[in-house]
Amino acid sequence: MKKKVFHFGILFSMLGLLSACAPSVKDKPVVIKAPPVITPVVVDKVKPVPLEPEQQEVLVLLSSSASAFQQIGKYITKELGEHAVQITLSGLPAQDQAVIRDIQNSSTTQVVAVGSKALDAVKSFKDKQIIYTQILHHDKTLAKNIKGVSSLPSPEKLFKDWKKLSPTLKKVAVVAGNNLDPYLKRAKKAARLQGIELIVGRVNSDKGFVYKSKKLKSDVGGQWILPDNRILSGKSLKEVMAYASRRGRQIVVFSPNLLSFGGFFYVTPDLEAVSKGVLKRLAESAGKHAIPGDNVLPIMSHTMGINQNIAKQLNLPIPQEYRTYINGK
Repeated sequence: MKKKVFHFGILFSMLGLLSACAPSVKDKPVVIKAPPVITPVVVDKVKPVPLEPEQQEVLVLLSSSASAFQQIGKYITKELGEHAVQITLSGLPAQDQAVIRDIQNSSTTQVVAVGSKALDAVKSFKDKQIIYTQILHHDKTLAKNIKGVSSLPSPEKLFKDWKKLSPTLKKVAVVAGNNLDPYLKRAKKAARLQGIELIVGRVNSDKGFVYKSKKLKSDVGGQWILPDNRILSGKSLKEVMAYASRRGRQIVVFSPNLLSFGGFFYVTPDLEAVSKGVLKRLAESAGKHAIPGDNVLPIMSHTMGINQNIAKQLNLPIPQEYRTYINGK
């Protein structure tokens, strides 16, 4: 983008002096008055107004045309306007490899990778900042120039909401895969602040997910299911939810589609908040090699929906301020 250069000058006006001649008087000399003394005016030089630095160009790379990816891409490109270019991977190896080579050879220094495939495609770039999101586990954060924005719901808000909906809840379990320790540590603290004990079980397969879930003690009043596709399958989800539902256990899920299988309420990432987190990281790291801050920027909000039928089965009245979240209203 061409920068405009402004030239500032000072215009000076010249003042002409008129001499007034008195009329001649007989036998008296003509008197000519001296011109008045004009004190020169000293004008300070006008300092040039500094130009704002040219905004950095950003490339937004989407792993696919999935709705969540598209919404994030749309929000970011709308905010950045002409300074952002969005590309969606096609899934065709030869075509995508050519796109990645073009990105690597471009002068763009900031890349937003949305989804695992996008991050895998650009994570080897050493001369570009990579800010990624929509990735559950963050073991792919390999360098100071690669950092993320969380795509998981805020555990602080989740447990605050859960306690409002179920005031007597004391113990909750989550069965998850590996490489989620920072998030689960944060979740334990958030649960504790609401008087809830969070029990964490780690597994590495869908069979492990079913086994651990069924082995939970009877005093565990709720189970929180994360969207971890490494340990979940359609079959395992249905089996665990049916088992928990028969025992009157409250189940928090990650999609409105799972409410019909017995979910009490769902929480999903607030995609606008995620997008704002990406924009924040872009702004803070512009012009730098390393991206400042934590490896993963937490998001403090989420969207939710409540299954009114399950709430009635559990004998849990929905508070007035939460009735707007009843699914289907």
